[in-house]
Amino acid sequence: MMDRFKYTMRRWYKRRCLFLIAALGSLFLISAIKINYGGEVSIRLNEPDSFIFSPSNYSNLVFYSLIYENLFYLKNNGDIQSHIFKDYKYDKQSKTLILSVRDNISYSSGDPITAKDVKNSLRLFLDNSFASARKIRSMIKNIRLVEKNRVAIELLYDNSGFVSLLTSPELVLLPPTGQTFSGIYYPAEKVPGKHLILRPNRFYPGGRSYVDAVKVLFYDSYLPDIFLSRPGRKSPRFREFDSGVFQNIYILFPGKNVSQNTRIALYSLLKIFYQSSDFDELNSMTSNDESPISLNIKTFSLSRIRSILRYLNIKLHIPSSLHTMEAEFQEFLRKKRIPIETIYLGDNQLANLMNNTSVKYLLLEKVFTKRMPLDEKIKKIVKEMSFARFNAKYLKLINELDEVKFLKNEELLFDQVARIVDEMIKDGFILPLFQERYSTYIKNEIKGIEIDYYGRPLFQGVRVK
Repeated sequence: MMDRFKYTMRRWYKRRCLFLIAALGSLFLISAIKINYGGEVSIRLNEPDSFIFSPSNYSNLVFYSLIYENLFYLKNNGDIQSHIFKDYKYDKQSKTLILSVRDNISYSSGDPITAKDVKNSLRLFLDNSFASARKIRSMIKNIRLVEKNRVAIELLYDNSGFVSLLTSPELVLLPPTGQTFSGIYYPAEKVPGKHLILRPNRFYPGGRSYVDAVKVLFYDSYLPDIFLSRPGRKSPRFREFDSGVFQNIYILFPGKNVSQNTRIALYSLLKIFYQSSDFDELNSMTSNDESPISLNIKTFSLSRIRSILRYLNIKLHIPSSLHTMEAEFQEFLRKKRIPIETIYLGDNQLANLMNNTSVKYLLLEKVFTKRMPLDEKIKKIVKEMSFARFNAKYLKLINELDEVKFLKNEELLFDQVARIVDEMIKDGFILPLFQERYSTYIKNEIKGIEIDYYGRPLFQGVRVK
């Protein structure tokens, strides 16, 4: 009897142990997959002029991606994703792409996102001077609403890969009214010159944000959780992600009444100034590494620069993102005894300069990704930076470039690129100055961020470890 009792107790004890092991294992698995909500993430960016969408530089591209939702995202592995559409289908026979808007999605204000909003956002994008907008515009026959929640994009010719063009970072969902946003966050509190607090958009179509706030810093007092900087910074506290992004600075002469000596003198002066900064010298139209030709633009001595520029009353228009160098630049001009008035332009003012030839002297930034083909970069420069000079000659050169690309002959392609660059230098409306390369640095405790195809950090999965 006693033996039977001991046997029963041993069996009970084993079962109990197995139950406890299984329970502990389940708890471990639950804790392993549980994602913590809450916390704040800080990121260092340039201060935007306003919340009106204007992606004029890389910092702005990142900032506006936090408060405006792209129609489509292109991931690093080539996958296309959308939080706006439940599906999209291309019909080869009718050459039409149908976008079906998800049900019950809203802006940060709670107002519903409709197919009409998508259509209007597409129209506004196509009216812009972006090279990506021009390219897409040349393919579209019509955009129309189908039923209540679908948008049809009719193409002029068959292109089954057309949806990949709609992943352009400049193509975002714009609300019909101000002070409401389509992105994962919305602006909640701003202290000019210091920081901006972004709060989660509880109606965000992509789902709830894991963090309670993103703090966008406009100053360099300490290292934030995420920042953009030159590649190669070594820190055990941060992980470096190569964004594949570089930003070029050019001097432009939109009007035609600027002498060659004046252009070279101002170019030479800016070369001297920027050589002391943290930029790489740019001797090509795109990037020194990939250019088929290296530009050898002559420069003047300081004494000749001074003699040419001293009495011209030059007004140099500069993007507001470069305003941090103003004090240093004015001190440089004072020491060189060269009077130049600097006028800083907001992002939206820059967007309106395309046909304004009253501006004689203009600094401009342009963002490129390493993955963008060389011919696309050249077309972007010509279409977005030639202003009123974009005439039949440049249209012919670009059409010839497209024809050469179709032949898939790299030597002919480089020759055509060299021809276009040569024409730009001869016309003298644009001269390259310097280049700034970017990596994204993320603190080890911050998880869930991925870099998209265009080099932007996507915050949909960001969380504090």
